[in-house]
Amino acid sequence: MILKKHTLFIFLFFMFAQKSEAQDKRAKLEEIMQSYYDFNMFDGSVLVAENGKIIYKAAFGMANHEWNIPNTTDTKFMLGSVSKPITAILMLIQVQKGLVDLDKHIIDYIPEYSYKNGSRITIRQLLSHTSGMPNYDIIKDFFPNISRQYFSREEYVKLYMDSSLVFEPGTNYYYSSWGYFTLGYIMERVTGKSYAQLMKEDIFDKLGMNDSGSYAHTQVVEHRASGYDYSLGGYTSADFRDQSNTMGTGDLYSTVEDLFKLHLAITNYTLINKELTDGMFTPGIRPWRYGLGWFNQNFRYTPTDSVFSNYHLGTTEGFLSFLIRIPSTNSLIVFLCNSAPTHFFGIATNLMKVLYDKPVTLKQPVHKILETLLATSEGSAAVEQYNKMKMDTAHYYIDWLAMDQLGNELYNLKRYEDARIIFENNAGEFPQRDLALFDLAKTYEKLGRKAEAIVYYDKVLLLNPGYEEAKNRLKNLESRKD
Repeated sequence: MILKKHTLFIFLFFMFAQKSEAQDKRAKLEEIMQSYYDFNMFDGSVLVAENGKIIYKAAFGMANHEWNIPNTTDTKFMLGSVSKPITAILMLIQVQKGLVDLDKHIIDYIPEYSYKNGSRITIRQLLSHTSGMPNYDIIKDFFPNISRQYFSREEYVKLYMDSSLVFEPGTNYYYSSWGYFTLGYIMERVTGKSYAQLMKEDIFDKLGMNDSGSYAHTQVVEHRASGYDYSLGGYTSADFRDQSNTMGTGDLYSTVEDLFKLHLAITNYTLINKELTDGMFTPGIRPWRYGLGWFNQNFRYTPTDSVFSNYHLGTTEGFLSFLIRIPSTNSLIVFLCNSAPTHFFGIATNLMKVLYDKPVTLKQPVHKILETLLATSEGSAAVEQYNKMKMDTAHYYIDWLAMDQLGNELYNLKRYEDARIIFENNAGEFPQRDLALFDLAKTYEKLGRKAEAIVYYDKVLLLNPGYEEAKNRLKNLESRKD
């Protein structure tokens, strides 16, 4: 009897300790997300799961600012490129059915596709971004002109199917949304069903993902959030994009709880078998290690700690998303946001620290303070304030990408001189970031400072010889007779 009581005591103590630990983690996760909301860096919903169980979910901010409708954990958000791993799963389901062969070529499924490219690119290469197919940034002014237009599948494929490949298929990595559009179109051709219908039948219905779907702008979708951009001093409604040209690449919407269901289905091999799942999560070409639809590599959450993860991020007009799986502990972090931009990796890293009992220190984001300042001041005043705050590393942090996005806010407002000042500062602080140099170059170009634009496009290409838009802009500049 004494032994039984002792065993019961140990069991109860263990259960209490587990419950207490979960509550402690939940409180820390809440503190982090509340801080990001207070920093004006997060509006949306978030879910964290550990050992296959949800330990935290919450929502912040407004789903619709015009009607003051708050976000909830049931709010539906556009996923942007987090659609790609789900498209990859859908394609692997077709492989499992025997309808598609990973090592066959585009031309085998779309006979009218460009022969010079379609006969060389395999389905596997499309899934792993190793096809050499370019991305839409090779088209001048793709945003907003082409992105706002409706296309049939055949019309859209014709936009890019004859484009020169960036490299010989299978020899390198180059992220291409066009590649994933092609995958969606192939599935429509082999099944005779629309991508939206196939996604519903093969994934969403089977998993009870009742709050997920493929979006067309004419649809009325209950509880779908509106998309916003953070702007100087507030919010602006996001630009329009016709989702006909994002099929397979960024057209899905979902909720954090539906994506948790997807995570469990992956873990349990509910949709695709172990062999295909292992193939999906096999790391690809360095440094990105992209498998079939997922980045598969160690995710570093402190300078000395990392864990192997499967993840993807996504952005589309007014929305951003991040999903990261940790197979070793059957854990998941997913957040969906209807205001952009924000610090994807900063949020994910801090949430990950909580899962691994690491301390979290949250600092004020410099770019958000400057965003408020620039609503009423010039770029020079912002840089002066920047230089003061960057010295106080105990209280402030600098995110080079967020500073670049701040410069682009000014650029889009046609405050080109202020944008130049912000971009010059960012390029000086982060000279190894090709995007920072590119955005300075394009601003010089806009201001008619041709020689300086050429210098910086050259610098971009020294860092990243495959930067197609920089190549095209430089070529156009050098051919102009000013």
